Amino acid sequence: MSSEEEEDEEGEEGDKEFTWSGLIEDYEPVGPGIAGYPNGDTFEGTYLGGKRHSVGKYTFTKSDAVYEGNYTNNQKAGFGTMIYPDKGTYTGAWYQDTRSGEGQYTYANGDIYKGGWSENKKHGVGTYFFKNTAAQFIGDWEKGFFVKGKWLFCNGDFYEGDFAKSKPQGPGKFMFFRSKSTVTGTFDKGKWTIGTTKQTPAKEILDYAMKAAPSLFAPQLDAKSLQSFVIPMKFK
Repeated sequence: MSSEEEEDEEGEEGDKEFTWSGLIEDYEPVGPGIAGYPNGDTFEGTYLGGKRHSVGKYTFTKSDAVYEGNYTNNQKAGFGTMIYPDKGTYTGAWYQDTRSGEGQYTYANGDIYKGGWSENKKHGVGTYFFKNTAAQFIGDWEKGFFVKGKWLFCNGDFYEGDFAKSKPQGPGKFMFFRSKSTVTGTFDKGKWTIGTTKQTPAKEILDYAMKAAPSLFAPQLDAKSLQSFVIPMKFK
């Protein structure tokens, strides 16, 4: 699927005409049964007042997507699992047919986000794990974007500060695990201005740092870390 900012949700058939295999009271389906819709979709679960209610499984025939979980008044609500056409999977809270509350999304590329959601977008406190680099975003999200927290790298180094649309922006600091070094500064439109440094003296660390990035931001920065910030973010 595309990113949450432009994401198209699987639409379910509502209370239009459909076939029903189950009990009928006052001309309306009630209790457990199987519904078949004009577009080929099916629902196996409970109806109340002619609408999907309580636990059920909705299968989207054309896209091969599946939702299994709770419903209220024909809408996904409560706890449920959605398997999307690209086989990405969300398990967690729903409200009025949207991912809202706490939940985990495992993307088709192996990335994982676990945390808060609001109206299908990452929102609140959460962690995003990048499978290809083993890096993580840990902190605050707003309307699908990372806005504040730590960018943790697989070697234990991290950047902590403010972000704009999931890219470093404003004051922040690098912390390097091996050398116990700290470099503070400011990001502005992708450019890093160094502030202060606190570093444990060690010739081998300084030699390594100078080879890694002699002419970019600060000599203490790891080359891979630097590249990560100048390459546009491309996460789901």
